[in-house]
Formats: sequence, C-alpha cells, structure tokens
Amino acid sequence: MNREEAARKLGVDPASLAPAPPAPRFSVIWTRMQQEPPCSACGQRSRTSGVIHDPDHGPRWFDRCRECFLATPPTLPVPPAHFLEELREVAADARMPLSTYTDEDGRKGE
Repeated sequence: MNREEAARKLGVDPASLAPAPPAPRFSVIWTRMQQEPPCSACGQRSRTSGVIHDPDHGPRWFDRCRECFLATPPTLPVPPAHFLEELREVAADARMPLSTYTDEDGRKGE
C-alpha cells in the first residue's frame, strides 16, 4: 500500500501532521528519520519517515514506528516475482550466493 493508504488504515488525520516539502530529497528524509519523531499513528519513536499528499492539507510528514510500518507494508512497484528475478541476476553478476523463498515457488538457491 502507498503512504496515503497506510495513513488511512492507521487512522491518521492528515490535518494533525506537520507540513512537509512536496518532494524532499533523501537527505532531508534521512535527517528527519535521525531525529526519530513520534509515530504519526501511535506516538512511539518512529523508524521511517515519508510524505503523504492530502488534497485538503497538502504535503505532510508521515512517520511510522516499526510496528506501524510492519502493519502497513509498502507495495513494490513491480511484481515480487520480477523483483526476485532481478535480484537473482544482480547477485549472480556480483558472484554473491543468494537463496530466496516465496510462497509461490518454494525455496530456490543460487
């Protein structure tokens, strides 16, 4: 799910979030993560930060602790099978041993 969907699932009101730049550079996000702001959902120290874009309130910081992040995992931009295929190719090119496991294919070692 994307960040906006995660915020809805966690019951986060975008109006309660701090304003954020529309497209912050990774260095800005990293700096915020180092500050460990409170989780937008539960108030614990956050482990990840990002920006949601709310039509009524504009860009807002959306911070999640480990538990809230795991409860709302991001969707990969490509299908998992494609991602694993590319990962296997990169590992093979780097001559790194790699074992992957998926519910669909079972255990594969390379």
